[in-house]
Amino acid sequence: MASFHSDKISVPRRMFGKAGSSSEKSDCDSRSAGTSPLCPECGSQRVWKDGIRSTSLGPVQRYICRNCGYRFSDPSFKQIQRAFNGSGMSRRHQRVDTKLLKSSPAIRSNCQICASKTKGAINLVRVETREERAAGATGDAADVKGKIISFAWWMQKQGYARETIRGNSSCLRALLARNGNLLDPESIKEVLAREKKWSQNRRRNVINAYTLFLKSNGLTWEKPRCNVTRKIPFIPTEQEIDDLIAGSSRKVSTFLQLIKETAMRSGEAKRILWTDIDFERKVIILNQPEKNGLPRV
Repeated sequence: MASFHSDKISVPRRMFGKAGSSSEKSDCDSRSAGTSPLCPECGSQRVWKDGIRSTSLGPVQRYICRNCGYRFSDPSFKQIQRAFNGSGMSRRHQRVDTKLLKSSPAIRSNCQICASKTKGAINLVRVETREERAAGATGDAADVKGKIISFAWWMQKQGYARETIRGNSSCLRALLARNGNLLDPESIKEVLAREKKWSQNRRRNVINAYTLFLKSNGLTWEKPRCNVTRKIPFIPTEQEIDDLIAGSSRKVSTFLQLIKETAMRSGEAKRILWTDIDFERKVIILNQPEKNGLPRV
């Protein structure tokens, strides 16, 4: 590892932070004893110290502006950093430690290494498959993401709920993450056939989201079969609910107590306003129900 001492630059051992003695006080310590540096964003003098940042050149004082909230390092540190960059030390350090071994600058030869013809053929097929999946199998990444955004905007124009738009967009991104081509229904069927971790409910939601995506683009497909088994939901006892409320924080326990007493949905409870609460009659008026429900008291 290169040393920080050279013929051009001589850096004290304790340049940043607290000095070992009074004669070794750094610029940071002398500035903190007198005036603070000016904020580079708004030029204000109302600056506080905001901790110490560890760097390869040593610790450096961080500051925060009380006027605009901008955080910055000690200005003298930039001068030392420029000096080290000019000496070539940081360039050697960056070339050794931060360059990827498989990056194009690190590859010095275009020769292919193969142990045998059979293994070499298998390796070439695998590399070609990765390249196809990365470049051509799913289409242009920017174009596909743009279609998902256009699909979300189409659903919003059609009047779908916010959570429905979020859920359908998440399903499409899940298909895209599994190398599915959103413009090829057969590719999506292959993804659904390979995926074994999804439950039948998740599978049904993905199929419905993709069907709606094809409809927004003027396409159709033959949906794969999906058999959802209805299960009896778990209903806790009132004592278990009371224990959960008692063990929660003040904010969460208030939210849970409201749901227990009114039997409203969690999304409906989040929409309650102060004007919806009648403290004299001790009732709550629900004017923003979910899932096409009716307003109720």
